[in-house]
Amino acid sequence: MKTSPRLKLWPSLRKFYTGDAGYALAKQVDTDLILLGRDAAGGDGSADYDGAVLAGDGSTAYVDGTNVGNAITDAGIRRVIQTLDDADVPMDGRCLVLPPSARNTMMGLARFTEQAFTGEVGGGNTIRNGEIGNVYGVKVYVTTNCDTATTATTRIGMMFHKDAFVLAEQMGVRSQTQYKQEYLGTLFTSDMLYGVKELRDEAAVSIALAA
Repeated sequence: MKTSPRLKLWPSLRKFYTGDAGYALAKQVDTDLILLGRDAAGGDGSADYDGAVLAGDGSTAYVDGTNVGNAITDAGIRRVIQTLDDADVPMDGRCLVLPPSARNTMMGLARFTEQAFTGEVGGGNTIRNGEIGNVYGVKVYVTTNCDTATTATTRIGMMFHKDAFVLAEQMGVRSQTQYKQEYLGTLFTSDMLYGVKELRDEAAVSIALAA
């Protein structure tokens, strides 16, 4: 008995659905974690980000409707690092999460890209590979998932320690299929069971940036 070409094709097609579903679920988890930044530094959980600071100096409070996020600077990063230091947050395990607009700004700052400052040679420096890598021992990540404040011209980045938030997964990504006779087709679903929560309020600082 010959195998139907349709049956041969299905595993190949399924991997595309599995990949897309896994990406969508992973992005949702990332989004839920990022939104915990609304609670950081005494924030009340709203998109007003009343616990955030301006990226320009790292200390001026962001006030929704009064000021807007501005360009990130070296001084602003160092001040946010000091805020975590003052709260006795461990240096190891810190991350800086930024939107693409902030990455664009940082790539234009000689202090973070040029060999005279970074000491990197060959293809290892940012001007050649486009990667920020880390700043003052803090790993830098760039994502379009960064939240937008109530004032639409303000994007929110965040510097935090890995213990600031917790992700609990009772079940990881699960993919299932079922043949539906009434539709003469196959139903494909992916799901997971998880929860997120702020754990250490002082171990995260939300940063108001220009969009």
